[in-house]
Amino acid sequence: MRYIKLTLLLVVLSTLWSCASTVPLDRHFYSRKKVAVIIEVDSIRMSKAGGQGLLDMALTPGNRFTEPLKAIEPQMQIKERLKEEMTKILTSKSKEFVYVDDNFDYEKLPKFSSPKSEKYFSKKDFRALKTAYNVDEVIYVRANYGLLVSYYGMIEIGKEGYINISSQVIKLEDNSLMHRESVMEKMDIKGNWKEGEEFSNLKTAINLALDKGIRDLKTKYYVK
Repeated sequence: MRYIKLTLLLVVLSTLWSCASTVPLDRHFYSRKKVAVIIEVDSIRMSKAGGQGLLDMALTPGNRFTEPLKAIEPQMQIKERLKEEMTKILTSKSKEFVYVDDNFDYEKLPKFSSPKSEKYFSKKDFRALKTAYNVDEVIYVRANYGLLVSYYGMIEIGKEGYINISSQVIKLEDNSLMHRESVMEKMDIKGNWKEGEEFSNLKTAINLALDKGIRDLKTKYYVK
């Protein structure tokens, strides 16, 4: 049977700009301008890595992980942790900011047609937020997380907690990017993934991955 290699970026992460070029943070970002901060966290999920054929993929849908993952989702507080870290970063730089929490949906933003330029631009048009929130820039952070199961064919060869965090900073004057990067962290699950009080082994692995992801995210907001 012909095998298909499942790559983390394409199968696990499915982020909106994972294959795009990275853009280091613009050194002018911490000037005296106001930024709106948007944080979106996808529902917890089981994702796959490794090598599988089409039949193997069909026979390993991961349904048995659904209920345990949904059971721990309310306890994970991923958005709260990311919000806390972004607040620390911006406060330490005396950057004025406001959070956008009113049911923001990235998918509903209009597409943006990039002009011919040496700059990079967001694929979505954020410019309407300039007037709506009286800001000059937007930080958009999106995360997905959960259980990463590695396979060889139909055989499970490993389980890890993981998180992927992507962020971009958009200048609302022209929808250009002042920053675009992503971080991916995963941690081995110590012991059986479904053991421990309320699946504590699984929760611990995800939280450790989150800790590392947050440390990595923080480095992306250093100005070089």
